Amino acid sequence: MSAKRILLIANPASGHHRGKQRLAQAEEHLASLGHSVSAELTESAGHATLLTKSNAPDFEIVAALGGDGTVNEVANGLMAVEPGDRPALSTLPVGTGNDVALTFGLAHFETAIGALANGSTRALDVIRVRMMRDGKSVTRHALLFVAAGFAAEVIRKTGPRVKRIFGRRFSYSVGLFRALASFRAPEFTVKWNGQEKQETMFQVCAGNTEFAAGGVMRISPGALPDDGLLNISLVGELSRLQIIRQFPSILSGRYVEDERVDYFTGKRLEIDAVPPVEIQADGDIIGTTPATIDLLPDALRLVTPK
Repeated sequence: MSAKRILLIANPASGHHRGKQRLAQAEEHLASLGHSVSAELTESAGHATLLTKSNAPDFEIVAALGGDGTVNEVANGLMAVEPGDRPALSTLPVGTGNDVALTFGLAHFETAIGALANGSTRALDVIRVRMMRDGKSVTRHALLFVAAGFAAEVIRKTGPRVKRIFGRRFSYSVGLFRALASFRAPEFTVKWNGQEKQETMFQVCAGNTEFAAGGVMRISPGALPDDGLLNISLVGELSRLQIIRQFPSILSGRYVEDERVDYFTGKRLEIDAVPPVEIQADGDIIGTTPATIDLLPDALRLVTPK
């Protein structure tokens, strides 16, 4: 890759507050190779989106240094830029899950730096979500998956303390079992491909990639991030005991073979629920139902290893 204008946006709290250290490392290495590098530190939730949106047209690559939340915020900032002026997205993993990095062979920080310095780019589909937040209709984007129901409760129960104690391999599993104590399955109405289903459901999920929760859970088996399709799962009502029994299949992805699960592909999904439920995207809670989910093919370019 020839010399590029690169903007590094770093979450200093990522990786047990290793963000600043990793940012300095990335700046030094990229500058030594002749790249023009600028850097910004985020100060609060949503700041990475604002930084990306306001600065992106001046750069060829915007790199998100942090976890999946930082990557998601940068991606949302890029989606606010006109396609012709939209830089490529890069991820430098310093978080707990790092599912975007894991999916595209960038799990190790040094590998990701190498790709940013001398890699290539590939097209990436992006999920668009229209939903409610604070009484207003809002639009957000996701790279990995969007889910309503139990997935949002798992995220709520997998807080920073759980991540710090149990790490990437076990924290989301711990969050899952903690979520079982309080979760009540709502009455969903789901519409897709001219069809409709209304019943009590455990979870509704639209996946763009296979894995979540730090690569531990294969929530959308067979999903490809560049095929123009969402992999959709509708999981029927399950008791706590049934969820516990299904846990190994949730990790492996074989849960979609269960007769209580509808699993199919599509390009658009409409979700409503009584009572309204939270929407989770790429590991963060972003709003509530009602929500419309669709796919934008080839909306971003992602920096990957050659």
